[in-house]
Amino acid sequence: MKYMTFNSSCSYAGLANLLYYYGVDAEDRTIALRMGLPYLFAYEDGRYLSGPMLQGARWFNLYLRPIGFTLTEHRLSREKVCPYLQANPPAMLGLRVTTTSKHAVIYTGGRDGEYHFLNNKRQTSPEPETLHLTETDIFSRLDQTVTIGVLGKTEPVPVNLQPYLEKSLTTLRSLQSELTAFCSCEQSPAAQQRAMETLFRPILLDGVTMLELLEEEQLASSLRTVRTQFMRVIRESRPAVLSTHLDMPLLTASINEYAQLIAAEMETICP
Repeated sequence: MKYMTFNSSCSYAGLANLLYYYGVDAEDRTIALRMGLPYLFAYEDGRYLSGPMLQGARWFNLYLRPIGFTLTEHRLSREKVCPYLQANPPAMLGLRVTTTSKHAVIYTGGRDGEYHFLNNKRQTSPEPETLHLTETDIFSRLDQTVTIGVLGKTEPVPVNLQPYLEKSLTTLRSLQSELTAFCSCEQSPAAQQRAMETLFRPILLDGVTMLELLEEEQLASSLRTVRTQFMRVIRESRPAVLSTHLDMPLLTASINEYAQLIAAEMETICP
């Protein structure tokens, strides 16, 4: 059983658990570091993403293809999920583990009408390590449409990270511009809440997690300071011009330093 070792890494721990079935011993943080995850920012479906929010075949295959695997995803209606799982263990999908927690699990097989899953969790979490569910149980825990990922073996293929890093740097600069503009105008509590996920999370939460993986503690600490300031405004739940509450010079300098880390990584790939 491979456990989560950094924030929100259930799908990365899930990938490690999938690989274990094929004889590959990996950890979520090993996967993240080898695919260059700490240096990647993206804009998808109207929101900025970084770190463990970059999930699925597009991102996981950056790690998988060089070691001779590929992840293939299938989008199914929930009515078709159980028949598909029966024919394709092991497989990764999202499932409501509790009434308040939905995350990636690994289907490992089943017997006597039950489906068995590994629960990708932290080792210290009180959640169960395994789930044994009936078809009815599974159906009630799924979204209407479900994405299922399965691994396949292939010839190892090198991956050129350079275009991903170039795009990442452009995306981070775009995020910086949008953050500055957002913070310069009065924003309602509802707008602040929306921006917490779409604008602030990639740099103040997932970005910090990635910096911790890189052991860039000073930069991570600077961003935690801004995060604390931002969360104080969120808790007050009132209209605010965020630039009067956040240390904007510190935020700007921190993003600039993060951009320098990405640029330096590009230099190591293509000096």
